[in-house]
Amino acid sequence: MDAKIIRIRKGDDFHCHLRQGDILKKVLPFTTRHFSRAVAMPNTLPAIVTGDDAVRYREEIMAACDNGFRPIMSIMLTKNTTPQIIREAAAKGVTVLKYIPKGVSTNSDESVSLEDLPDFYPVLQAVQEYRMVFSGHWESLYDTDGDELPEIKREEAAIPFLKRLVRQFSGLKIVVEHASTYRMIEYVKQCPANVAATLTIHHAILSYDDVCNESGEVYSPHHYCKPIAKSYFDKRAVIAAMVSGNPKFFFGSDSAPHIASAKQKKQPAAGIFSKPVALSLLARMFQGCGTREGLENFYSKFGADHYGLPYNKDTISLVPEEWTVPQDYNGFVPLLAGMTLHWKVVD
Repeated sequence: MDAKIIRIRKGDDFHCHLRQGDILKKVLPFTTRHFSRAVAMPNTLPAIVTGDDAVRYREEIMAACDNGFRPIMSIMLTKNTTPQIIREAAAKGVTVLKYIPKGVSTNSDESVSLEDLPDFYPVLQAVQEYRMVFSGHWESLYDTDGDELPEIKREEAAIPFLKRLVRQFSGLKIVVEHASTYRMIEYVKQCPANVAATLTIHHAILSYDDVCNESGEVYSPHHYCKPIAKSYFDKRAVIAAMVSGNPKFFFGSDSAPHIASAKQKKQPAAGIFSKPVALSLLARMFQGCGTREGLENFYSKFGADHYGLPYNKDTISLVPEEWTVPQDYNGFVPLLAGMTLHWKVVD
């Protein structure tokens, strides 16, 4: 890779929490500067659950940006979702049905449990019919005996439920969000072409020990997210998938900013504000592997291919220049705050 400059096609973020209101206005520029499109996650408060909700949210996002950014709209799967809601949402330009199992992550209390997901297969049939994407957070709160699982084991425990879904729907575009374990990544590799996964930069640089102490208590709240960072072995699997050139894996930041006070509570809000550093860290990773094409494929092409979208025409550049990550961006603490990075995005 040219040591002087990296210039690639501008990318897409296929898992992004843009928030609402004043927070949206503060954090949106970190997405619009580095990405032409992003899937706007709908587990807001209140959640985006209908096509009309998505239209209003799209208008709010567009009113806060002025550089041609295009949000990819989604709605939540809840216990009240019907095939008719899917049809109406598709007609209003919604592309994604988002799934978080009930109680697993932020604002999912009205969602559907993994055990009850088959009851909503008629809804997913409509998603398949209208060529939408089913994008899911695959974690199980409980083991097969009904006992609560530690966070580090929840992703692997959800794989059997995902397998059942994949067997049922051969034509449904499925995205496994933020795959963070070796077992999940290996499963996605073996799946048919309609199944893909997003990977985050924080699961590629953090391990469980960077988040929790030996007692399982969170000691580094700004590293806490769901799914939680896993073992060193799992982290290496995420990196290997990123740089593999396998089109099943593409970028989804899961950048989820919370105000500093929410992160510093005894039970911190789940989410890492990774967007300010994501592209710089990806450049370092792919530069180390010696492949400019690999970075552009992972960041700019593979996700667009899975979603059936045209490639973006604009480009973005990085230069090998040291910069220090600020400790704070308007009340939000970014990933690696205070650390020096070696690739910098330039306009």
